[in-house]
Parts: sequence; structure tokens; C-alpha cells
Amino acid sequence: MGDKNIPKVLQKQKNSFSFSVEDYILYILSKLEPERSDKLKLNKVAFFTEFAYLYFKQRPLSFAKYAAIDKGPVIDTYADILERMSKEGKIVIDGYRVRPLASPKTKVPEEVESFIGPLIKKYALLGNDELIALSHKTDSYLITTDNETVMGKIIDKNLASLETFFEDTEIQSEDSFQLPKINKNNLVKYEHR
Repeated sequence: MGDKNIPKVLQKQKNSFSFSVEDYILYILSKLEPERSDKLKLNKVAFFTEFAYLYFKQRPLSFAKYAAIDKGPVIDTYADILERMSKEGKIVIDGYRVRPLASPKTKVPEEVESFIGPLIKKYALLGNDELIALSHKTDSYLITTDNETVMGKIIDKNLASLETFFEDTEIQSEDSFQLPKINKNNLVKYEHR
């Protein structure tokens, strides 16, 4: 039996890979194109990637908590975290743009990287207005905000299992883009007449 003060989904986290909040931010920023690397995109990509990982893998990707605000889910206290990271020389903030100056300290397992890489690419390609609109349609956001009437509460990661829009998400690993290997011994010889 786990500690009753730790949510079930976080109890599973003890024995599996997890990013620290700062490493998760650095990892995502390292994957975003500079012109698409802003605070809003960072927060939305972090949320969608983590909640898709929770939906499909039933375990958290990071120790980040997400607050439900009027623009949708964001990493809780992200402004303070980014300011601290900037002072430590890990990132540079230029208005809304954020760029990494350091690499994550965490070694990301290949199976995690191959799963989240395509998700980060997918959500990074969406415009900020699209990301906001999509995040407002998530069940976890709607439940936490009581249909957008209460803002500022922390989204329970256990709600990720309700996110039905992930059912239509096609997860392709980097390996799926490789051509299959063919065993020449299994080929049937074709005779041309």
C-alpha cells in the first residue's frame, strides 16, 4: 500500500523514469525551433506531451504540476521557475521567447524518447491559438475548472486517463519511419520468361 498523501499516479513514479521540472523544461526547449520557442508553446507542449504519456503509459513523465488558468493548463509557477533558471544561466528569456543554454542533466531512456519525441514535434507545429483552444477542450482542464468557472487549481494527473482525444492520436516512434529489413532467404525467386 502506498503513501496516502501521494496520488496513485505519482506513487508509480517512484520506480520509473521521471524528469525534474527544470530538466523537462530544458528537454522540451531543446526540441523546439527557436522561432516557436515561447512561454505559451512550452507550457502547452509540456502539458500535452505529459498527459499523452500518462494516458498511454499510465505513469507520469515529470514532477511538474499543472495549474488550470484562463489560457489553459500551464506548469505551476512556471514564471518563477523560468526566472530562477535564467538567473542560473540555464535559459535565456527574451520577452516571451525562451531558449535553452544548458542540456537536461537527466539521461532519457530510448523508449521514453522515442515515444515523446513525435508528440513534442506534433504539438510544437500547432499555433498558440490552436493549442489554447485544444487545451480548453481537455477533460482534465474542464473538470479542474468546473467548466471554466474556477481558475488556478492544480490539475490532478490521474484525470489524464479521461482524455478521450488521445485515442485519435497516432503515436509513431522514430523507428516507424525506417524501412523494414528484408531477409533475402525468404524471397521467392522470380523467373522472367
